[in-house]
Amino acid sequence: MKIEDAKQVIDWLGAFQEQHKAEHLSPVAFGEWLQQQERGGNMEGSLPPNTDGLISMFFGFMANYAAYYARRIFRHLDLYSMTDWAFLATLEQEEPLTKSVLIQKNILEKSTGTEVLKRLKKQGYIEELSNPEDRRAKLVRLSDKGRKVVAEANARIIPMGEVVTGDLTTAEKQQLLNLLQKLHRFHQPIFEGADERELQALLHL
Repeated sequence: MKIEDAKQVIDWLGAFQEQHKAEHLSPVAFGEWLQQQERGGNMEGSLPPNTDGLISMFFGFMANYAAYYARRIFRHLDLYSMTDWAFLATLEQEEPLTKSVLIQKNILEKSTGTEVLKRLKKQGYIEELSNPEDRRAKLVRLSDKGRKVVAEANARIIPMGEVVTGDLTTAEKQQLLNLLQKLHRFHQPIFEGADERELQALLHL
């Protein structure tokens, strides 16, 4: 058996276990399940059933794992979440920014992003500036206090990232990064440009 074939069997086994969580699993049951999937045409393209749903589920798991580790880091820095750190880190790289641009760069809807900005301003991590190009759109930048806390957070984020990527090899990390960047390029224009009607159609709602 080739390595690729073995990996495929593992993928199918994962899908089988996901569908039969509360049941006793056996090799015979797995074999019968494979035959049912093949007869039903669910193994097209050598992918386990509900592959897209499983990928979405594991994306959610990974976000939760990262948040779980981050809470232990940020509780010592008076930062509320990964999102708060991301706002500060974005400003560290590029400032000043309008509030709307900063929110958009961090893939948040306006209402959620506004709450983050209010929290960071209240903590004294960011400052508001007048925008010479548009009086209605305030600019924000890091305060001295914000620069200090983001530097401390950055130092702790690096080892946390090593934990999040687990036991992936260097090649696997690069492959994963490439795939995530590809997905980001797909979703970004949808997030930035689609109206509610287009989203309803996209999601078959």
